[in-house]
Amino acid sequence: MHLPSDEGLGSRTACAHRSGHSQSLGDFFIPSFLSEVPKPQWTHRWTAPIQAKACAGGHYVYNLAAPPRCYLAYCTDRRDSSSNGLVSECGAPGAPEPPLCFDPCRNYTVLDDPSRSTEDTERAQKCDTALHGWFRFVGEGGVRMPETCTPTYRCQTEAPMWLSGAHPALREGTVTRTVCAHWSGNCCYWSTEIQVKACPDDYYVYRLEGSPTCNLRYCTDPYSAEDRCNKTCNPEQECAFLNGTWGCACRQNRNSSDVDSLEPQLDCGAQQITVSLDRCQLEGLGFRDEVRAYLQNQSCSSIIQREERNSVSVTSPTRANACGNILEKNGTHAIYKNTLSLFNDFIIRDTKVIINFQCAYPLDMKVGLQSALQPIVSSINISLGGDGEFTVRMALFQDQSYTSPYEGAAVVLSVESMLYVGAILERGDTSRFKLLLRNCYATPTEDKTDPVKYFIIRNSCPNQQDSTINVEENGVSSEGRFSVQMFMFAGNYDLVFLHCEVHLCDSLQEQCQPSCSRNRLRSEAEVINPAMILDLGPITRRSKCHQGLVSNPG
Repeated sequence: MHLPSDEGLGSRTACAHRSGHSQSLGDFFIPSFLSEVPKPQWTHRWTAPIQAKACAGGHYVYNLAAPPRCYLAYCTDRRDSSSNGLVSECGAPGAPEPPLCFDPCRNYTVLDDPSRSTEDTERAQKCDTALHGWFRFVGEGGVRMPETCTPTYRCQTEAPMWLSGAHPALREGTVTRTVCAHWSGNCCYWSTEIQVKACPDDYYVYRLEGSPTCNLRYCTDPYSAEDRCNKTCNPEQECAFLNGTWGCACRQNRNSSDVDSLEPQLDCGAQQITVSLDRCQLEGLGFRDEVRAYLQNQSCSSIIQREERNSVSVTSPTRANACGNILEKNGTHAIYKNTLSLFNDFIIRDTKVIINFQCAYPLDMKVGLQSALQPIVSSINISLGGDGEFTVRMALFQDQSYTSPYEGAAVVLSVESMLYVGAILERGDTSRFKLLLRNCYATPTEDKTDPVKYFIIRNSCPNQQDSTINVEENGVSSEGRFSVQMFMFAGNYDLVFLHCEVHLCDSLQEQCQPSCSRNRLRSEAEVINPAMILDLGPITRRSKCHQGLVSNPG
């Protein structure tokens, strides 16, 4: 056998064997090699003197003599190849300390093959005769071998191999176990011995020596697989091995006749409203197969088949009358109401469930415009190259809250009335870009280039000759707001039109908030870009004999 590390350089005899067949060639080996491999029916025909030494790195060096004849070769034991030259297993009697010893828990080959699962029933003829060394099973197929007899034609082989005995505990170190192959009604028709070791991180490594014949294969227990569902399954589900793979499935024995047990998930988005119900909760109420869901307007619907998705959901735009939405407003909120109906069958429509839901949005300029049926509004789309697409809208509002836009085809105001104008940047990077009202003016015609202009905002600053102008917000956010009294610009014209030139100010590169002074107003002349103008109107002047504000619906 090989020399221990404390004996230094020693002499050994290398032997060559030859079988009884006259055409066999010889091979050299060292008798009683470390693995103690038995050599049945071998006869020593030739020998050669060699020298061997165990080195500090845990490997051996040899001084080899020339073979006594041709067709002889010095051989290695492949069953020690996985040790990377470290010939003593860590923890074995007389073994050196790490890293000079070989630890199979750190030196192994990974086998990540779901087809090794005992639940895999695909007919195949895979074989493990070439599998030699230390291995660790990982993945969905399982992380350890089964400890019970496995039916034939599993693991994509004919005779599946299973561990006849329990896996070792961590304190037991490396143990020898028998592996059996099931065939012809015999759970251990073939058998072989392997080594198994429990590792500190709660896994096992196996030293495999191929399979006794074909078609035999080492199998894995799918129920030992890592739980890959624990981060994705919701509380109504459990992780289960279904159809050859791990996934989330509804918990068993879940039955309920109480509709109140349903927990709808409501997503009140700026552009759409989505109501969702968990599929497992629906199964508990008797919705076992197909579920059909409708809103008040049945064109907004959803169908879910069994095992198709984890939930059934229906979506409607955040808009009055869309999908049957009913809009209600109070002084502070816009409220959209609707009803979700569930049916178990399209024809019979049994197991019917009705769920009322609503989304409330705090009233602001954006929600006010969105919830208006026919707002008097103007909009433009602006492209800033690599910075994206932007949308700006401008509307006339009834009061200083800027939440109730005028609706219909036209606005009729008395000359004493205040006109509230609001603009909003609705699409784009509103954290970086601010909305700046550069020039806002009134004309007696819808022509924005009409030479007759009454400026309300000029060069981003209010007309200081008009004391009724109040610019509440400009260049500091995604909104711009100002108000002005009607008679100051209406004059003797029956119709007036409003025009506002806007600018998207990059707050990272510009000073967006205007700095207004009389000197600036006198020294700077306006240069208006007609492509950036929003137009509103007409606004009809109402004589003094008529009181109040009137909005003519279209």
